[in-house]
Amino acid sequence: MVWLLILISSYGAFLLLRSRLAVLSRLALDSVHLLDGLLEPGEDDEKLEELEDRTAKVLVSLLLLLALALAVVIVTVSLPWAWGVVMEAPGTLDAFGSWPGILALSVGGTLSFVFPKWKPHEGAYSPLDQLLHRIALDHPTLHRWLHDREVQRWRKRGGEREPRFLLVTGLARAGTTSLLQRLEETGAFSSLNYANMPFVMAPGTWRRFYKPKTGELKERSHGDGILVGADSAEALEEPFFLAHTEGTFVKEDHLAPHGVDAELHGRYLDYQGLVRSPGTTYLAKNNNALLRYPSLREHNRDFTAVLMFREPLAHAASLLAMHRRYTAMQQGDAFVRTYMDWLAHHEFGGGHKPFRFGSESASGDPNTLDYWLDRWMDYYQQALTVDGHRLLLVSHETWSASPTAVLRAVLTEAGVEAEAPRIEPHTRQRDVNDTADPKRLEAARALYNQLVERALHLD
Repeated sequence: MVWLLILISSYGAFLLLRSRLAVLSRLALDSVHLLDGLLEPGEDDEKLEELEDRTAKVLVSLLLLLALALAVVIVTVSLPWAWGVVMEAPGTLDAFGSWPGILALSVGGTLSFVFPKWKPHEGAYSPLDQLLHRIALDHPTLHRWLHDREVQRWRKRGGEREPRFLLVTGLARAGTTSLLQRLEETGAFSSLNYANMPFVMAPGTWRRFYKPKTGELKERSHGDGILVGADSAEALEEPFFLAHTEGTFVKEDHLAPHGVDAELHGRYLDYQGLVRSPGTTYLAKNNNALLRYPSLREHNRDFTAVLMFREPLAHAASLLAMHRRYTAMQQGDAFVRTYMDWLAHHEFGGGHKPFRFGSESASGDPNTLDYWLDRWMDYYQQALTVDGHRLLLVSHETWSASPTAVLRAVLTEAGVEAEAPRIEPHTRQRDVNDTADPKRLEAARALYNQLVERALHLD
């Protein structure tokens, strides 16, 4: 009888623990937050007040955990103890130290985490996934410390900076992801991929602990038919720039251009070295690259950039559709917006922040086609002003109609010897149901024609 009571009481105790896992998450986050503060640069005296506040939060979380542990112990021993009192059986609790007691305790605790079944979590990320992302991406000082340690190890192994790399950029929805994935398929490039998340600044360190299955593909959240998996390349280097600039280019209502000095440029090449496999070229997709492209080019004349663009009406309609999609998605799952903010992915959705290259702020309603035509013109007017050295403009229409030829041209421009895979053209016309201001559309198409004149032309 006592073994059954131990099983039942342990089931109830660990069921209590299961229902209060948030206490463990809080302690983990508060502890990491304290560590992040200790690693922050500055004098200890200046940080003292903030560190005291963070330490107090850790102590409160620890007390909550101790209270939970005490409750688990009390619930575990309650039934066997009560049975021993009623049956006048002294030494009943000694059963916990016997093999049958240990077995009953283990079975009860295990059952509590199996039955009842866990409710399916809402959204793409489980609570554990969200915790890991918060530990890594919400604590840039710790993340940067891990990065610096990895760079030191890389240098000791003989790692050297390589100024030649390939950057794919453009306004979101221009076809950059499609081109990125096809370039990586050549085997000549190394790029960040989904398996590097969330510790994207320390990919080697994270790889020791996380080895996901590759090859399993599913459609990405954009709902655009592009399939991705753990080894799929993606635009994930922005946390590096956020950490090293303290996010100064992310303003309250816009993204601002910012300079890359010689030191940051060197650090960027070091970062690429952590990702780059021997004999390959670093490849990145970064839709924010235009914010820092001029100063990056000043320090480096060897890298190649591909800037993609798209017919403005279709492009604006695609951005509008994504804005509506992600706004609704973020309302249903707040973590989606948090995740996008960590990546400085402000192209659309509730966290949308337009690029501001001039002094005028963006105006208009993001739920209209006219707004996105204005954003299209803001971006590509700026694109036409940058240094054209080793900069290849590629239209979405050309890429769709002649993908293999475009790949060959990009590889040639980048000086990379690789065979371009044969890809079937995938031209399709986007239906646009919203209406646009005729004059605004005329101005956008005039700008589009300028881009076409300077863009890649295939023989």
